[in-house]
Amino acid sequence: MAFCLLLLSVALFFVLFLLTRPAESIYTNIRTSFIYALLANAGVIFIYNEVFSALDAVNASTAKMFWSAEVLVLIGFTVYVHIAGRIRNTYLARLVDVSQLKGVQPAYKWIILCALLFYVLPLFFLAVYAPPNNYDSHLYHLTRILLWINNGNLDHFPTMYLQQLYLNVFAEYLVLDTFLLSGSDQFSGLVQFGAFLGSLSGIGLLAKHFGMKQGGQLLATVFLLTLPIGIFESTSTQVDYCACFFFICYVYFGYQLLNRRSALTLAAFLLSLAFGGLSKYTIFLFALPFTVYFAVKILVQYRLLYAGRVLLLAIMCLMIVFGPLFYRNYTLFGHVMRPLRTTVFASEVLNTQKHSVTYTLSGIIKNAGLNLGLPDTRFNRFVDTGIRDFHKSMGVDINDQELSVDDFVVKYSVHEDMVPNTLHFWIILIMSIMLLFVPGRWDVKWLWICAVLGFVAFCTLMKFQLWSTRTQMPFFAMGALLVAFVFTNFRWKQTLLAIPLMLASLPFVYGNPNKELVSINFLTRKAIGHIPVAICETGGEQAALYEKYLGAYYQFPGADHCHPLKSWPGYSERRKVFGLLEKVGYYDLDRSSNIIGMERGKAYFLSHPNNYINFKPLLDQIEGDNRNVGIFLKRNNGFYHFWGAIASKVEKPGKMAYIRYNQELMVLKNAQKDFCYDYILSDDPSLLAEFVPENNIDTIYTSPLFQLVKLKKTSCDRSLF
Repeated sequence: MAFCLLLLSVALFFVLFLLTRPAESIYTNIRTSFIYALLANAGVIFIYNEVFSALDAVNASTAKMFWSAEVLVLIGFTVYVHIAGRIRNTYLARLVDVSQLKGVQPAYKWIILCALLFYVLPLFFLAVYAPPNNYDSHLYHLTRILLWINNGNLDHFPTMYLQQLYLNVFAEYLVLDTFLLSGSDQFSGLVQFGAFLGSLSGIGLLAKHFGMKQGGQLLATVFLLTLPIGIFESTSTQVDYCACFFFICYVYFGYQLLNRRSALTLAAFLLSLAFGGLSKYTIFLFALPFTVYFAVKILVQYRLLYAGRVLLLAIMCLMIVFGPLFYRNYTLFGHVMRPLRTTVFASEVLNTQKHSVTYTLSGIIKNAGLNLGLPDTRFNRFVDTGIRDFHKSMGVDINDQELSVDDFVVKYSVHEDMVPNTLHFWIILIMSIMLLFVPGRWDVKWLWICAVLGFVAFCTLMKFQLWSTRTQMPFFAMGALLVAFVFTNFRWKQTLLAIPLMLASLPFVYGNPNKELVSINFLTRKAIGHIPVAICETGGEQAALYEKYLGAYYQFPGADHCHPLKSWPGYSERRKVFGLLEKVGYYDLDRSSNIIGMERGKAYFLSHPNNYINFKPLLDQIEGDNRNVGIFLKRNNGFYHFWGAIASKVEKPGKMAYIRYNQELMVLKNAQKDFCYDYILSDDPSLLAEFVPENNIDTIYTSPLFQLVKLKKTSCDRSLF
């Protein structure tokens, strides 16, 4: 399988770095070589994507040729290293020792084995087995990849959802090559899973840098391993763990550069920042205080000439990495980062539009509030009320649109995008206080000061959003070092925290609502009597059924088909309400959401179940291989889940592309490329009727949300609005 070329490339880079590392602990060398290998492979992917994009040749054939050649070159280097006598004969024996965890304390061995068995292996299984079904991935992360492949390049394309064009692209670059080499999305989840493993390695290395022995390194690693949002991100096709990995690498290689000047370390240091920022701009905010710290240290330690060289190389590196994306953005939007609000392309504004100490404090409290929720509605309402009252006392509108994208609420949502890190957050707060009682050790204190300042910068410059727990991952990664250091400094047994953390976070491994191995989410809510504060429906018989059985507890009718709870009942009464909800089918999806027994086409829609109910009858009407579908949407939306469902049904799925978009996008090169389609999928029958010639309609299939038109004759026209 051609996809193995990517894995082989990482493995060969790993071997090369491992065999040429200076004599250190084998465990240290393995972790260092692994993150070097991931970085090097990311660099090669960047080169292939951009070079072949310029040739309009991003496709499976060129990818296979390129990666085959790259692997052959790496094999050649490995053979050269062997012939040159650089391989130490003791390495094989040492690797055998590593496989047996020799030198590791027995208690730590058990923790490592349990982590591998109950965390890493199940997450690896989900990353490969479960189809990518994250909402944002369908909206733009994966949809843009389909369109890049359609066009054979990375240039901007006609779309109804502009975020597919200008938002950060590097994590998608990595996923793109898994598509090209495998011909499917089967291995797309391995990108974030690899970043997850790389992040665990990097955090352990940082702990070692600060003088922590086995226990401290293990605790730091376990703290990050068990982070709820990290567990969910490790198997998704979003970008946040990739961004977090590059951030961790940036911090690690920064400290390594202060230890010893090295061209390799400097290259890794600069590439980590550039790739992290190209994956997610917020990495620059978390990295800013560390950048200032490293800049001052380099200037004092290595003097002006070397510092100037580092600065010049950093500018060159950022220009090379960001240049292609910024050029594409500027050519279309007149701005290197995003469309201007004064143009027809005006899009969302994610940065705060006013600033003051009070507004910063508001942002800090609201972002902290994302990690305070518990599966107890009364507690959440109590905390929510307290935060709202505090905002009133400051004279700040808690939902000011110049400071927030989403309305603030304290809740506990086991959702792949926004699960809170409640336990980890409270531990970090407590350990932050304990750090004040540690004498000296300003190296660690400066690390934590930089981490906190990065969080403050994020809260100051970015609008509040409900899903920001995943954007905060760099802060929690540095928090892992803080927690491990304090435990080590006070000589507390690291297992006293590592084991409870692993037990507490285990349900997140098996109960991700998008990829459940066990229906933990349903069983847990049933056990604690956790009922919805409002029932939302789309009308029809189901609405009447809800009102008949639950009218005594919920207010009918409610606004926008959402019926709020009249009052919060006690535990026994909540169990009764839960039983009624179960009876009327409210939890049917939760009870049957086990990913293993689920049809793959259905699994793509777990983030939008209503879409599946309405698309499934239409899906059955799409027949034959290589049938192209024109997407004619009224709403700004992605279409990857539709393509994924078709791909699970036929051996050779055709292409999908937007055939409705702003006329201003016609200036794009990719708008001029032919796209001939056999079907049209729409969410607006009235607009569709104006667009499709009646004499070219074979059959129209309808559902409450969508309409599928089968054409008599393949059409290559596009409609512009």
